[in-house]
Amino acid sequence: MRQSSNGKPLPEITELTRPFWSAAREGRLVMQKCPRCGTLDFFPKPWCVECGQRGLQWVEVRPTGKVYSHTTATTVMMNLPGWKDELPLILCLVDLDDGPRMYAQLTDCALEDVRIGMPVHAHFEAISEEAGVPRFRPA
Repeated sequence: MRQSSNGKPLPEITELTRPFWSAAREGRLVMQKCPRCGTLDFFPKPWCVECGQRGLQWVEVRPTGKVYSHTTATTVMMNLPGWKDELPLILCLVDLDDGPRMYAQLTDCALEDVRIGMPVHAHFEAISEEAGVPRFRPA
């Protein structure tokens, strides 16, 4: 597993996932959209999860949504010390306003303030020369 200089894991970037990571590096949130049925989906896949269509298109989606579910990590994840200074981590499933559900870290929020249905907005962190990662904070 590749790690950044701060000890956090870096994503394995493939031709399939590169548009997502590159857009996040630029501060944009993109998802695949099916040209046949219009389904938006996350995480990148070679075909539409609804109709099986290949040749999905990358489109920019609104970086806003609501917390669907959340949990808190209180120990160093996967024994990677790069996370130590950020503990506890709030990890969420976010229902984006444009439809898809994605998982992400919630930042700038006290543990006791997180709630289901809370509006959130994405912000982006560059993690390498070729990738960024979206995180969310309360809107």
